[in-house]
Amino acid sequence: MKTKNILSLDYNEALDFFMKSEQYHGFELPEYFTFDQVLRYVRETIGITPYEECVKENISPKELSDVNLDILLNKDGRYAVRPIMLANPFLYYFLVREVCSEENWIIVKGLFDKFKVPHITSCAIPVIPKEKEAFHKATTINNWWNSMEQRSIELSLEYRYMFVTDITNCYGSVNPQTFDWAFTLKETSLETEGESTIAKNIQKYLCAFQQGRNIGIPQGSAIFDFVGEIVLGYSDLLLHEALQAKAKECKEKGKTFPPYEIIRYRDDYRIFCNNRDALEDISYILQKVLERLNFRMNSQKTKISDSIVIDAVKSDKLAYIYNTPIFNKKGVDFDSFEKHLLYILMFSRQYPDSGSVRTMLSDIDKRIEDHLKSLDEKNASKAEDWESVDLGDEAKAAKAEGVFSELKTYHRSKYIPGGSVRALSAVCTQIALENVGCAHYALRVISRMIDSLDDMDEKRSIIDLVYHKLCNQPNSSYNQLWLQNMTYTQDKKQGTSPYTLRLCQLVAGQAVEPLWNNDWLRAEHTTNIPYNSVVDGDTLKKVTPVITFRETRRYNETSIFYE
Repeated sequence: MKTKNILSLDYNEALDFFMKSEQYHGFELPEYFTFDQVLRYVRETIGITPYEECVKENISPKELSDVNLDILLNKDGRYAVRPIMLANPFLYYFLVREVCSEENWIIVKGLFDKFKVPHITSCAIPVIPKEKEAFHKATTINNWWNSMEQRSIELSLEYRYMFVTDITNCYGSVNPQTFDWAFTLKETSLETEGESTIAKNIQKYLCAFQQGRNIGIPQGSAIFDFVGEIVLGYSDLLLHEALQAKAKECKEKGKTFPPYEIIRYRDDYRIFCNNRDALEDISYILQKVLERLNFRMNSQKTKISDSIVIDAVKSDKLAYIYNTPIFNKKGVDFDSFEKHLLYILMFSRQYPDSGSVRTMLSDIDKRIEDHLKSLDEKNASKAEDWESVDLGDEAKAAKAEGVFSELKTYHRSKYIPGGSVRALSAVCTQIALENVGCAHYALRVISRMIDSLDDMDEKRSIIDLVYHKLCNQPNSSYNQLWLQNMTYTQDKKQGTSPYTLRLCQLVAGQAVEPLWNNDWLRAEHTTNIPYNSVVDGDTLKKVTPVITFRETRRYNETSIFYE
């Protein structure tokens, strides 16, 4: 069944789609975070009131700091940093409302209809998620898998060569003027006269999000992906017409321009052709089109392949498949968890932050969970043996005492093959440190192992060491969110919390400053923002020392094919 995207919705449905917590933040957060009530408050408070009537005189959000809630990810444990944004919900609503008003939504849908051209397929329009997803953004990943990977493999039956490239810092390079060009279809056969009001307003809000920087598009929300697709869809139309002109030129010279097919997912391009020289011509034309829009091809990720089936698949996935004798769903060849984790660490250094690293961490987490469960079952069985013993029988009593001794030994420590929990946690911590996008998967493994310990002092000691290892790194606020998920029950018992991030302080029940700087708005719009609703109290009550992802709780560990 083909995945539906938001262009299948009417304007009210599209507005509802973007104003959901799941679309508001595109990165994973602990399950107790939800922004639905805040977004609902903003929507109901602002309604259809014009932007200019909501803003204070002589002040603009682009002039202020902390308008958005920025969360920094230390990508390598050293200097590489990636910021992610929880957008100011008022600015977010203004942008969504602009795009999804009844009049503008008709314009936007009509624009995307014009972007649909022969032999160029865009696969990046935000898709409508299934009611229950097996893991974070499962529907989106499934869409990528079908439309890019599977489609590329299918096209290998028709074409010999594939050109692969992407755009360097695509969102950060978007020229805001491009929105004017896109909505007026500048320098195309469909060009219209005049200016586009919706384009001007999109530029205005994007500038406000970025403290006045008049370049680029923020990342982290579905609406940003969607407005980015307006620019990239426009580039598809420009490319199509440039290729038509090339085909016409060839025809005038008595030559035939060979068939081709292009697939684009956001800024990733795959171009298929049976003629290598023609494929290079297409790539040069694409390069010229992108340069007109202030984009540059990423030379390190650009190549021509004559092995389409292999190069259509992500390299980390191929490596994972190649090592199937080692990693499989029924078990692994490693006789210890430490060897297993060390392999994941080395694999992650070759394919950092990849989907396969997440898959491997999920696999070993399940392996450890099953191992601990089997120990629990074994222990319960021995307990039953002890209770059934007739203490009057000397031989049976002796046997029972043996059982009792084993029980005492077992309770002192749940044995995990291949290293102490402290050593295994150290390996997991290193994986988290070097793979920030997978850090919460590594922390889930740590939390499960620590929870198996009976020694409370050892538990606290390991947790403290993991905390200091991850949180003493600069720009590591994202790690705080997930560490708190692991330590919440302990922090609650002790009545303290070491976390400084404002979101973490909300979880701890501490009084915090507003999450977003709204000094640019009139007071009547901001007085009663339900900040505390960001943390769902009912879900927080269910939190255990073992990290649980929201999809796990919703979907009950339903398995799905590789992401």
